[in-house]
This record gives sequence, C-alpha cells and structure tokens, in this order.
Amino acid sequence: MLPRASDGRSLDELRETLEAAGYTTDAIQERLGSGRISFAAPEVAVHLRRLRAGERFSALVKLFFFGLTVPASETRTALGRPTIRRLCEADWLEAVGDGVRAALKLVPHGDLLVASDRDSGDAKPADWVAGVHPPSVTLAKLTVRRPVGSVLDVATGNGIQAMLASRHAEAVIAADINSRALAVAALNARLNRIRTIELRQGSFFEPVDGERFDLVTCNPPYVISPESRYAFRDSGLPGDTVSRDLVQQAPMFLNEGGFAHILVSWAHEVDDPWSPLERWVDGSGCDSWLLHFGSDDPISHAGEWLGPLALEDPVRHEESLGEWLAYCDRLGIEAIAHGAVILRRRAGGRSWVRRDDVSLERLEQASDHVVRVFASQDYLEALPDERAMLDAAFRLAERHHLEQTLRYRAGEAESRGSVLTLDEGLGFRIAVDRHTERLLPLLDGRRPLREVLEQCSGELALDDENRARFESAALPVVRRLVELGFVVPAA
Repeated sequence: MLPRASDGRSLDELRETLEAAGYTTDAIQERLGSGRISFAAPEVAVHLRRLRAGERFSALVKLFFFGLTVPASETRTALGRPTIRRLCEADWLEAVGDGVRAALKLVPHGDLLVASDRDSGDAKPADWVAGVHPPSVTLAKLTVRRPVGSVLDVATGNGIQAMLASRHAEAVIAADINSRALAVAALNARLNRIRTIELRQGSFFEPVDGERFDLVTCNPPYVISPESRYAFRDSGLPGDTVSRDLVQQAPMFLNEGGFAHILVSWAHEVDDPWSPLERWVDGSGCDSWLLHFGSDDPISHAGEWLGPLALEDPVRHEESLGEWLAYCDRLGIEAIAHGAVILRRRAGGRSWVRRDDVSLERLEQASDHVVRVFASQDYLEALPDERAMLDAAFRLAERHHLEQTLRYRAGEAESRGSVLTLDEGLGFRIAVDRHTERLLPLLDGRRPLREVLEQCSGELALDDENRARFESAALPVVRRLVELGFVVPAA
C-alpha cells in the first residue's frame, strides 16, 4: 500500500519534520562520508556505523534514506508519538515487529524530496519504482533549462524529471505505463508542493497522441536483455528497439525549436558505435547531437545488470548470465553502448548531425553548454568554407582552465604538452600546442580572427609563406574549439 497524495496534512508534516532535522543531501553526505553512497547491504552496514544511536537525524536517515526497520523507541525519539500515529494512519509508516518501517524511501535531491521504493536486492516486484539513480542525474544535467510553455516527461518513474522541469515550464505532463510509478510521482509532486504536473498512464507517447511540446525528456527502460521482469528496466522489446522507436517518434511531439533529451542504449559493431544512431535520426527533421558515454561487450553488460542477483541467488545468477549471453549471440550483438540523443526540431533547411564521446565523470549542469553548442553548430553549418571564419570575431568561454605539463632538463623547463578543459557542461578536454596557447588569450571577441592571427604571426616572426601556413593550420583548430563550446562567435 502507498501513502495517499491527497493527504496533504501528513505530507506537509513529514516534510516539515525532515527539514527541521536538517535532512539534506549535504548533511547526509557529510555524516556518511565522502564518495558515492551505496544501498547494497554490505556498504549500508558500513554507513550505519557513522550514525549515532538515540539521535533524531540518525534515526530519520535509517528510516527514510536507507529504508530500514528502526526500533520503535528510536523512532519515537525522532518523530514523537502523535506524528508517528498520523504517519501510520496515512500509510507512510508501518509497524514491523518491535520496530517501524517507512513505506517508501525519501532521498533529498537538491531542495527536492524524492520518494521511491525501498531497495531490496534483485527480489523486486515488477512495478518497483526506482529512486534517483545515476542515469536520472545524467538526464537532468543534460536537459536544457529555459522558460517554456509545455513539457512532456516520458517514462517518468518517480517524477524527478517532471519536477525539475516544472521550475521553468508553465505545464508538465508526466507519462508512464506503470500505475505505481504514477502514484509515487503524484506523491512526490504533492510532497514538494508542485501543482503544475499532470499525470497520464500509457506506453511511451501513447497518452499524448497528437500533442506537441517545447521540451521532451525520457529515461526509458532501455536495457538490452532477454527479460521483461521490471517496468523500470525492461521494455520487453527485442534488442535496442525501444531506444530506436523513441528517438524516431520524438520529433512528432516537438514544437518548432523544441528540444528532446533521450537516454538510449544500442547495439553496434565493435569498431563503429555511431552508425545505428545515425540511421535513427536520418530524415528526422531535427538537428541531432549524438552522445556516446561508453560501450561494453555482452559479458560486461550482463554482469553489471545482473550483479545484485549474484548476492541473492548465485545459482539463478549463473543461469541468467547464460540466458543474457545467448540472447546477445542470437541477435548478433558485438557491443552495447549507452548514451543520449538530443534533438531540436527545425523545419526547413538541411538538418545537421554531430557526434561526441562524453565522460560522465566530468559532466556538470549542461543547459547553457548545450544551447551554446547548438548555436555554434548552426553557425558552422552556415559557413561557405572555413576561411569565412577569418572575418568573424570569437571569444573564449569564461569557465575553462589550461593544464600544462613540464619536464625539467639541464635546469630548464620544457613543455610536454597542454590540455584545455571546459569547467562546465560536458567538461570537454582538448590537447593544444604552443601556438594555440598563444592564440587563446587573444580571442576576446573584439577583433576579427584575421587580425588575431596576424598578431600571432608577428609575435612568432613568421615570413609570408609561413604566415599563410600558420593561418591554414589555425582555422581547423578554431573550428574545433567552436564545435566543443570553448570558443564562441561574437555577436
């Protein structure tokens, strides 16, 4: 049984209780130690050693963050008898032997509180609702955050993407085939006092047939597997069909200029991760940015997703591993990639497609970077040739740093190379030579590139022939810096 979203009093009381106890991401992280917090049983046992018995905050972390059964006496210290009684009546708490257990986990995410089902190894019901996992965070960081009229969140799960979108949208529709997920999403919206989200049940785009939106987000059940056990993970469709279908259908639900952000997984040949995605977006009527986070061989892929089962049931784990590998073999799958597709609807003209490998370790909030890259790609696509850049002025993005590696020989410092890193968005890195190092600080947006290159040539004391070579060599470098968002065409 789930708590009721309509029970506003208990939801408000619960939130106020957690806020008063300092139940925040920073406080939990500080108490439990640095690094990613794990909900796997062995790691939870270690985390619990950092919580103090008899303390209100610690009891709330055990109860709502880890979803554990907490002794009744400890729970009374944290919440008090009247609050416990009301939360039990509202089905937020339940008695388990001599203890109390929360019906759902409650994890802070920024200033939001996000409810989801408790972690229970691999023994989950089919309609189990996941919490805010790394893919959720990845999608949230990639999404363009600008004021819009309408948003659609497909496969909403606990509703985190819809809640984030509600901050910059007039109206949000959150869709999911899983009725339990919609019930949890409704709880989360009410718990966070959000009233602009409409929930609709159905498969992917079916609940919004014929409608269009300014923004679409989608974190679907994209795992390539032979199973259809869990709604949050398995689509039941063969191979990467669900990812392909969503990418190909999304343009029909976008307004002109609207963005769609879709997490995907796809099968590909070992040496060619891009061809499948390129086929999916061909003729879409959208500009397409294809992002590749990484690829695994079938054994690594199966091993990662079946990891929890190895602890619960080693025999079943071995059987499932064989089933997953046989499935990949039947479909001729050599490698399985994970990544994202970002689409922007644009009628008229020739749409462009670009591809980039992305390190999730460096991914930060990327809205501004994504918008900048789309604008820069538009600029580059409109150029008649590279030499047209000579008449434009460019400026270096503010959030960057240059790392230089030096080696000392005979008492003299010798450069061993430099790397330019973007300290925002997708965190791109690019190796630069000494000539590019000299060029970067001169890109201030005030002079055309032609004059900047002439100054560099003069400082290097190049003759006419080498000036021309320097200019020709610099143009593709500047183009690549523009593509990645390090350098921006000045207005």
